[in-house]
Amino acid sequence: MNRDEILEIVMGYRPIDDNFMNLIFKNNKPLVEYVLRIILDKEDLIVETSETQFDLNIAGSHGLMLDVFAKDASGKSYNIEVQRADKGALPQRARYHASAIDVTELAKGSEYEDLPDTYVIFITENDVLKGNIATYTIERTIKELGEPFADGTHIVYVNAAYQDISTAIGKLIHDFVCKNASDMLCDPMAEITRHYKETTEGVNIMCKAVEDYGKKERQEGIIETIKEFIKDGTLSIDKISEIVKMPVDEIRKIAATL
Repeated sequence: MNRDEILEIVMGYRPIDDNFMNLIFKNNKPLVEYVLRIILDKEDLIVETSETQFDLNIAGSHGLMLDVFAKDASGKSYNIEVQRADKGALPQRARYHASAIDVTELAKGSEYEDLPDTYVIFITENDVLKGNIATYTIERTIKELGEPFADGTHIVYVNAAYQDISTAIGKLIHDFVCKNASDMLCDPMAEITRHYKETTEGVNIMCKAVEDYGKKERQEGIIETIKEFIKDGTLSIDKISEIVKMPVDEIRKIAATL
């Protein structure tokens, strides 16, 4: 891609797009705090720590990379995920995120009551739960009593297809699907978007991120092709190496994973 093509991609990004979200929330506790306060309607929430692309490395389990993982002053955990595809917002996925966080949060020898509350928040491009409301809060209840089962697990779906800018959550939703800082309604969202799209420093960072992502996708595509060649069994390792322009030793490492 040339510079103009990359710039076109950059200018089309919205906060609900993975690549842009990772940048605007990176090292930006105030923005994470701002978004959590609005979504959860907790004006006094104070974010102590925040990380993007947080790797929950659980040995022997399905890997999980969290878009945003934060903790507040009381130790509660918060996971924010943007999900453009409906399949990415399956209830089972939300359940897995909450469970995986629990596993990492309870140290060996700790008591179960020490497990902090967790909030898994999916910001979805479509109204996947079909209720035509801004947010859906899912918490366990005792079915027969109709009372809360207070296990500390909270799942929230934010419907980015919702259109009503008369409320704080409506304004935030509007900004998550907005391309231009000048059209945004929340100052913190507009400010960080303006930095990455209207300043030389920010635009350069964005362009590099797009280039790096393109290289990563190409590399992943090559690896998938190598795996298919190996599974097929028709070509030798040497021949595969010649075709994909990758050292034989690297091909053998990939083969060892199959």
